[in-house]
Amino acid sequence: MSYIAFNLSRATFGAALKRFAVVSGVTLSLSVWGHVAQADAATLRAGSPPSSAPTTFLDIKTQQIEGLMPDVVREIAKREGFDVDYQAVPFSALIPSVVSGKIDLIVAGMTPTEKRAEVVSFSQPVTAFGEGVIVKASDKTNYRSAQDFKGMSIGALTATDYGDQLTKLGIFKEVKMYDSPADMTRDVALGRIVAGFNDYPLLKAQEAMGSMAGTRVDDAYVPMKKFDIAVAVKKGNDALLAKINDALTKMKADGTLDALLKKWHMIA
Repeated sequence: MSYIAFNLSRATFGAALKRFAVVSGVTLSLSVWGHVAQADAATLRAGSPPSSAPTTFLDIKTQQIEGLMPDVVREIAKREGFDVDYQAVPFSALIPSVVSGKIDLIVAGMTPTEKRAEVVSFSQPVTAFGEGVIVKASDKTNYRSAQDFKGMSIGALTATDYGDQLTKLGIFKEVKMYDSPADMTRDVALGRIVAGFNDYPLLKAQEAMGSMAGTRVDDAYVPMKKFDIAVAVKKGNDALLAKINDALTKMKADGTLDALLKKWHMIA
């Protein structure tokens, strides 16, 4: 076949196929070409927790997933030529959802760990932060470390890194795991647990929105460790991961990522 034939434009190629079909009397499906066109403007499904502001949350007014990580991935999608459809997925269900193919991307405040990396692949870090703590509003004690809660009942969010760390310390009366930040906040306010642990930026955002009645964020607390957060894809989806990393590298270099971090009060 000639070099010219290999370099037909889409329009010319399509017209040639149609002429071939008419001449040969064959009904020809252009479904293959249609799949190519769809790939150029692919819509990927992203899973994001609906109640983890400011990293991800469901905006009640617009019914859209918003936050730092969705904004970061929207910018990545714009640069790399694909669209993203956001779905509200609880944090504990994110990895099973991407592994099973229900979603293509995990867009959340998720930390890369060795265990998670067995089934998903993480992008380069977007940012890093540690855990914070809430206590009852009437509790005026300044708790400076996890050790200060020794012998007490505390709570943490299911499947979080610091939840595992707190459990491994083995110094508490109980470490109760919660699927919902609202349920944990309620139990702190009611005195069922002394403290609740969650991502510090999330706690501050919820406090600013007035959604933590009866509790307060203890700003004296120093996190056990700061954790990176990153975008994740199913293990083996190297092509998509390469696009994400390429865009993130450029966003860090041109200041776009810093601007988004400032927008969501993740840096000063």
